[in-house]
Amino acid sequence: MRFLREIIGHRPVIRTLLNTVASGRVAHAYLFTGPEGVGKETVALAFARALLCSRPVDGDACGLCRECRQVEHHNHPDLCVLQPDGNTIKIEQIRGILRRAPYRSYQGGRKIFLIPGAEAMTAEAANCLLKTLEEPPGDTLFILLSARPHALLPTVLSRCQRCAFQAIPAPELAEGLAALYGLSEEEAHLPALLAGGSMGKALACISGSTGDARAEAGLLALSLGRAGPLEALDLAEKTAESRDRALCILETLICWYRDLLIWLESGETGFLYNPDRSEEIRREAGSYDARRLVTIIEAIGAAKNKIEANANTRLVLEALFLRLAGLVAPV
Repeated sequence: MRFLREIIGHRPVIRTLLNTVASGRVAHAYLFTGPEGVGKETVALAFARALLCSRPVDGDACGLCRECRQVEHHNHPDLCVLQPDGNTIKIEQIRGILRRAPYRSYQGGRKIFLIPGAEAMTAEAANCLLKTLEEPPGDTLFILLSARPHALLPTVLSRCQRCAFQAIPAPELAEGLAALYGLSEEEAHLPALLAGGSMGKALACISGSTGDARAEAGLLALSLGRAGPLEALDLAEKTAESRDRALCILETLICWYRDLLIWLESGETGFLYNPDRSEEIRREAGSYDARRLVTIIEAIGAAKNKIEANANTRLVLEALFLRLAGLVAPV
């Protein structure tokens, strides 16, 4: 588990949270917003550990006390992390944590309730939580995380102090990866570029899964260029076997077609997500025009957004691949 001071990126948010812990002026509810995978939950857990720490140092956890060790091992009795039940957070789950809110904490400090994916709350669950947000017990803190805050009730938004997370710039991400994981500058460069500002995606790339996805996405693009309707549907069925894998492949495809567009329009390699494939990009770019590439990128992006919003993965991919089968074939 990371300390606040160790976390890559998000320096304005980190400074605010460190000052909050050091001063003791803590709001009763926070809302961490930003894209998936940028580190909201990592920061939230580090913030919770600092608040529960019995000997904080300059606003950060000491890492040595009993409370810090309990948070690190996920067994602190006053820290509750609520996970969705299926695709939603139901009212029974919210009622379950709210039953704990009026009582004293087990260890004499704060009670902290962390709600990742807060936009997954049903309307009934959100309204149930709202009643406590309006009149919270003095020692209770809620931390809501959301990649889609527009899906939350406006009344919930208004009761939370908002911390906005942004995509981490690639140079900063590469520098952090090199420092934390002992990578060379070259080893950190490509994961940082492919990650699109997401620490989660960068770590997946380091572990090798993104490299596999790049190969799979390349084969998929080639196959779609030759596919008829039946072949496109078969490719969609295979790709949809894993939702997370499908999202990774779609993100990789977006990066690939974006690189083709950049090369076609500028001939520059400095802004490519896949600089190690510049020769292949140069060859492939000549088979497309800019309008077609923009259409492909927008179609893949729209499909990715639908899947992230919990649409049926297979149906979305079937519609996308049927469309792409007529678009990715060379001009």
